[in-house]
Amino acid sequence: MKKLLTLAALATLPMSAMAHHGHNSQFDVTKIVKVSGVITDLGFVNPHAYVYFDVTGENGEVVNWHCEMRAASVMKRSGWTADMFKNGTAIDVVGVASRKEANGCYVETVALAGGEAIERYAQLEENKLEVNTERPAKTAWGVPYIGGDWAAEQRLVGAVSAAVAAPADAGGPPGAGGPPRRGGGTPLEYSVEGLAALKIAEATISEAAAETATGRLDCNPRDFFRDWTFDQPSNRIIQEENKIVLKYGFMDTERTIHLDMKEHPANITSSFAGHSIGHWDGDVLVVDTVGFAPSVSWGRGRTSINSVKSDQLHVVERFTLDTEKGSLTRAYTSDDSLYWAEGQQQSGQDVVLLADYPWEPYACDDRTVE
Repeated sequence: MKKLLTLAALATLPMSAMAHHGHNSQFDVTKIVKVSGVITDLGFVNPHAYVYFDVTGENGEVVNWHCEMRAASVMKRSGWTADMFKNGTAIDVVGVASRKEANGCYVETVALAGGEAIERYAQLEENKLEVNTERPAKTAWGVPYIGGDWAAEQRLVGAVSAAVAAPADAGGPPGAGGPPRRGGGTPLEYSVEGLAALKIAEATISEAAAETATGRLDCNPRDFFRDWTFDQPSNRIIQEENKIVLKYGFMDTERTIHLDMKEHPANITSSFAGHSIGHWDGDVLVVDTVGFAPSVSWGRGRTSINSVKSDQLHVVERFTLDTEKGSLTRAYTSDDSLYWAEGQQQSGQDVVLLADYPWEPYACDDRTVE
């Protein structure tokens, strides 16, 4: 009965929770648009900011355009501000055309008030905030001090469209926070139950693709492992003697690591982040997490599946602080006794640095066009 319930839970995951819109699904990367107008509004929001502007055609007709930019949280980290996009400011946009409407695009470059063009991923200010290097190495109770704001190193890539530029990898280089993997890139082997769950998940992808070309994010977290570094917003760690709280900069996921528990409670309400207990092994924080809701992890293109996970997923993380580099490394391993074949594990590692921009709520406001 337990196995049937787990499969049923996976089957009822909403399609929107199992997709994320990509460049190719929503925009035609072979079609470049160049438009000029006057800014009327700005949605400085996550997961994507939007600039709205009036464009006057040759016949005098005024059409309001809206063009997508990066997430506001990472734009701010790169030195972009809402004040740059004040209403009434002249704007020139080069972008990738929307597949669904004639007045939408994905910004490649933007020029404001007749100034020079700014690339979508431009770093306008290096180290916007000074990193505090005078942090205590230890807490008052004698363990490494890992509290504060942390963020993955920014991955600032080139243009998406080959018509604008020809980067080596338009999707951005793989780096810290990449998908969990089995050693050597060997594909994960599944149990009978896991293969059935994988089939359900793949069918859901096909149905979602048939219903919508955008694959909306719908403000759901993506993946337990990758969300800590995905899109590189700043995270916050609140450290107390008996617990540590991780506040993610992506999708407002919040985890509490209970340091005053040696075992997990008998009855855990399953959730995306599960239930975590931890202890210090010397200077390494070891975290054990169970109680997950069934989930799907995506490949890089968000149209393929990296793995399916049941409510029997078990994760062990090891956080190690490097005070000289100002970095916090997380190494993790996971196993799933229900969906994965015996002895199968996934492992990975990511690194965050002392943040150059403070954590702030993600406050997801998905404005993707239906």
